[in-house]
Amino acid sequence: MSILTNLTNGSRLNPEDILGLLQEMNHEKNLEEGLKVVTRRSLDIFNSAMAGIWLWRDEEFQSLAISARDNEQEHFLNSTIFPADFRMFEKDGLGAQECLQRKTILQDIGRISDTPDGVTGPFYSWKEKLLEFGIIRLLCVPLLHFGQLLGVLTIFSSENDSFDELSVRWLNQLIPLISSSVYEQQLLLAAWDKEQALTLLLRGTEILVQADSEEQLLTEAGEMAMEILYLEAGFFLMQDGDKWQVRAPFGRLKHNETNWTDEVLKIVNSSESYLPQQNFTLRSFGEDSASERFPFQWKKILIEPLRTHSGVVGELWLMDSRAKALEQRQEILGAFVRGLGVALETIRQRRELERLASTDRLTGILNRQGFEQRIHEEMAGTSRRNSSFVFLILDLDGFKHLNDTKGHPVGDAALRKLAQNLRLSVREEDIVARTGGDEFTLVLTDLKKSPGTIDIIERLRENMGLEEYGLGVSIGVAEFPRETSTYEGLYRLADQRLYEGKNSGKGKIVTGE
Repeated sequence: MSILTNLTNGSRLNPEDILGLLQEMNHEKNLEEGLKVVTRRSLDIFNSAMAGIWLWRDEEFQSLAISARDNEQEHFLNSTIFPADFRMFEKDGLGAQECLQRKTILQDIGRISDTPDGVTGPFYSWKEKLLEFGIIRLLCVPLLHFGQLLGVLTIFSSENDSFDELSVRWLNQLIPLISSSVYEQQLLLAAWDKEQALTLLLRGTEILVQADSEEQLLTEAGEMAMEILYLEAGFFLMQDGDKWQVRAPFGRLKHNETNWTDEVLKIVNSSESYLPQQNFTLRSFGEDSASERFPFQWKKILIEPLRTHSGVVGELWLMDSRAKALEQRQEILGAFVRGLGVALETIRQRRELERLASTDRLTGILNRQGFEQRIHEEMAGTSRRNSSFVFLILDLDGFKHLNDTKGHPVGDAALRKLAQNLRLSVREEDIVARTGGDEFTLVLTDLKKSPGTIDIIERLRENMGLEEYGLGVSIGVAEFPRETSTYEGLYRLADQRLYEGKNSGKGKIVTGE
């Protein structure tokens, strides 16, 4: 005898009948098809018009298995979100959130009062549509697993005598078994999801360690973080001295032209000194009007601190327009950001080593190696611009005597002072280096040898502050590319002119003209 026959005859439902339905459900290839067996059979068992199972995800009921008597009804249930805050009871009746409070709801739709003045809500629009379909009764049963809300089974009927005591008893016996199947499937999906995330994490780590620059690292890391969490957008908030910068936006923010960065910086700079988060933080906007100022009205912002050996140097901000789920993958994200911190530290250490290799430790300006790299780059740029530059070699007069009489600490102080004054006296695009003990080299870009250039060199000499140490300076000058097109040729020519000046009395600027 079938389940439907048992119910029609008013006999008590047999456990074998429930087992048969469960077996039919379990024969399906996936959970969705299995639950559709339940909703399809519910139409006949309860002589109902519509039935659906909605899972509780991201703080809303999302449809999973829908069955209805006609296509319009099925489309309605599939295309709308089941109202989690529905108001289905009279003022003095039960509370409005019974499903969320783990209770079964049985309600006559027609007895629900009309919308009060000034009150709106998802269920009021549902009520009108349900009445249009001829629905007069509704049975909503929560799917629970050890008190955890997984979803709801809701059955819609156009019959007054639907959902008698036997019907509710049938559901009370069946729902825990369905809930167990849903929970088991969610565990499998969560395990598969975690496995996929770990795979992405491993692949992402391999890619990140190959990044050549900090900008490339942040750009690739942002895309990977979005892929790991299935979110919509994000960016890095990085510390730059005393300031904070929004860098490497990704997802829906990548090409967004609104002033969202200004809004972010308003949040960051709302206090005199923004202190980065030290731990995983989840900021909810909710109905906060601040969310309206951002693109696609972010509901939550996940903030993950980015650490190197020097501490927190920035934050990864991840946005989602939905209401939940960010924290569920925080463990994976945390591992990813820790790997990102290691990659960032590696890049910064490599950059620092490169800087040290090309920087004179005493004066902080370029050394010979750094200067040779920079001047070759400038020669290529000057040729592309069809321009020229002036190359100078400076050699201090009387420096050995200063060291012998005053000591090396005083000589070192003189060199540091000279380097500082030179750097302050030239333009940002000019090049200053210490290429020997008391030898300095300069490149004055986009200039030719001329009386005006000699005046510039004279002012440089006046600003060097050598009188404090009783020193002078001899300068040899050459021009690229008119006099020579190679670095070796420039150096040789300027060096020859420098010693011509020294041999003729020191303190000279020799241009060869």
